[in-house]
Amino acid sequence: MDEPLSALDALTRANLQEEILRIWEQDKKTVILITNDVDEGLLMADRVIPLKPGPGATFGPEFVVDLPRPRDRTMMNHDERFKTLRAQITQYLMDIGIEASSGETAITLPPVRPNTSTDWKNDTTALKPSTDDIGRERYLEFTQLDKVYPTPKGPVAVVEDFNLKMQKGEFISLIGHSGCGKSTVLSMCAGLNEISNGGIILDGKEVDSAGPDRAVVFQAPSLFPWLTAFENVSLGVESVYPHAQQTERDDIVEYYLTRVGLGDALHKKAADMSNGMRQRVGIARAFALSPKLLLLDEPFGMLDSLTRWELQEVLMEVWERTKLTAIMVTHDVDEAILLADRVVMMTNGPQAKVGKIIDVDLPRPRTRKALLEHPDYYAYRESLISFLAECDQH
Repeated sequence: MDEPLSALDALTRANLQEEILRIWEQDKKTVILITNDVDEGLLMADRVIPLKPGPGATFGPEFVVDLPRPRDRTMMNHDERFKTLRAQITQYLMDIGIEASSGETAITLPPVRPNTSTDWKNDTTALKPSTDDIGRERYLEFTQLDKVYPTPKGPVAVVEDFNLKMQKGEFISLIGHSGCGKSTVLSMCAGLNEISNGGIILDGKEVDSAGPDRAVVFQAPSLFPWLTAFENVSLGVESVYPHAQQTERDDIVEYYLTRVGLGDALHKKAADMSNGMRQRVGIARAFALSPKLLLLDEPFGMLDSLTRWELQEVLMEVWERTKLTAIMVTHDVDEAILLADRVVMMTNGPQAKVGKIIDVDLPRPRTRKALLEHPDYYAYRESLISFLAECDQH
């Protein structure tokens, strides 16, 4: 089976994992599962064998999964052997990812602000916002937000009475089951989907249309296929840095493309790229805009573990440098904890709303290794998994 569940949301994925295991228990077929999910491997397999990246890819060390069957993902969260195996496999994958990484760049970012900054005409000396402004309350505010769609049986409220306040520079993960309206909330915030009732205020202005002050990275790559990676990113950069010199704009484009591992593919057309490479271009484009608000709709869901972890590191590095206000939709519990200051959990739709909010009080800057070793990590993880399981029962 070649990553049969990788494109699915957490609930559907969990249900199909259980169904595959049930059939396997009945038939005892010999199974090889290719997966980019360490937890999926530990839940389902007798042995996990990582692959070293190509060219010349080879098998890595074998990890024997000696956890008793049947396996319960909630109970596994308390199993010390599971934690040990998870840490060992993750560390191995991280180590070989570091060896294979080619995302270093000698390009430095020029000291210019985008024209979407409130005070860019008065201060063009730095990209990084003033530290006095970080943490400003109610920088982004959702108030009684509704999204209603007409249907043959009458109007249906997909999202109802969604309320949330964010500080400037805060990173929030939005998590919930498929169909709970996560992406709907994000698209309304981007100005790409009309608001039925309520409103969204960003930096003192109501959101009523799309704009370059909000950068979006979608689930699937969204590029002009006839343009190169460099040209796709340049389109946005030209728009928000018209006051910069051409060499400065070029440096911004090259910096972010190299940071996401495309330094050797700057002039490759999007049509000739893999989906993973295209998604990297989309992420670089969003970063390059230095927007007021970064909106990420499961941007790493289509990528393998090594690439996903590498781009999570890139995202954290850029966030630490710029303190962008960010909302990320994800169905990956670990990703939500790793990246966010708060995790906002949505109830099941229709009429989805904020169900629970968890403050992630873990030190920054964060690394995956430090996260796995932190004593509070598995408590956060269990809280999120339990909430999703409760939603599944309703």
